[in-house]
Amino acid sequence: MNKFIKLLILISTLFILCCKGYKVTIEPTNDTQRYSRAKRDIDDLHKETDKEIKEKIITLSNDEKKKFNSLKHAFNQVIEKLQDQIGGCQNGNKSKCDNFWSWIDGDPQKQKELANAFTTAYDFLEKKRNEKDNGKNFDQYISEALECKNSDGNGKYGGAGTNQIEQFFRGILNDMSTDPNNDKMFARLKDELLCTENSSKHLDGLTSNWQ
Repeated sequence: MNKFIKLLILISTLFILCCKGYKVTIEPTNDTQRYSRAKRDIDDLHKETDKEIKEKIITLSNDEKKKFNSLKHAFNQVIEKLQDQIGGCQNGNKSKCDNFWSWIDGDPQKQKELANAFTTAYDFLEKKRNEKDNGKNFDQYISEALECKNSDGNGKYGGAGTNQIEQFFRGILNDMSTDPNNDKMFARLKDELLCTENSSKHLDGLTSNWQ
């Protein structure tokens, strides 16, 4: 009888505790703490923007950096020396062209794409530099061609009394400058460097008119 009463009291006590919402607390183990920290780290990583993740992952090779910097240098020279001949950068709108390159500077993926798209033109111009003026580096050679604007008379910058270097870079920038935003300017620049069906074939003009 006593055992029955004790059992009844125990069951009643457990029932009361459960109804009041009491619960057993389990202290976290080291494994639990490590899991929680790892989960927080993953959650924090997911909060990063796509741009931050890209900047951590995407890097340019030395060759890509060289080509991108030379491409940017050439267009900056065109903006500085030939602004009056660039339709979309005239009448105080020079910032449109400048802002495009500032925008590209913040996107390593786009830099890589432009560097690779520039390869054919870069290799062609580097070959001409070695033939015509190997005392200058690539950027110096391009700068002098853009400074000269017209032919120097001995085929240094193009054939048949022309300055193909000036025509190539100025022509591309002029076409780009008419596009309404950076994304479209970027797409136009890539098309021209790759000489796609959507381009104005400035690359063909450079290579076919200067043998």
